[in-house]
Amino acid sequence: MKPTIFYYERIVYMNSVQLIELIDGKLRLQDTPMGETIIDGFVFAQPTQEDWKDFYMSVKNLNLKPKDPEEEIMDGFEVNCHIAFNKDLIKFHIINPRFNKFREFENLVNSLTKCEDYPSGLLYEEDDRKW
Repeated sequence: MKPTIFYYERIVYMNSVQLIELIDGKLRLQDTPMGETIIDGFVFAQPTQEDWKDFYMSVKNLNLKPKDPEEEIMDGFEVNCHIAFNKDLIKFHIINPRFNKFREFENLVNSLTKCEDYPSGLLYEEDDRKW
């Protein structure tokens, strides 16, 4: 049960762009400082069928309802997300997403990116943003 589309981009202003994209059945992981471009040297993670199934069911059970935040804060980060299996599971592009269960969702996305290069996952942050 692999997705047909998996695209998750997190832009942390004045810092970096983190991109997770499904390419040829694997997740291509990028963590690029702002203003730079990666030409080669990509890192790949390869979730198992069981990982994909668990991810799908967990995200579905979150019953997410993405929405823009009420206050318009123009610093922080933005997320562009499109994940589909046979149909859209979730799709949004939001600056400073703080909708209900977003953090849990991002942790599920991160769990798919754990690999030798990112043992805690690509999206792991030691400071663990407080909302």
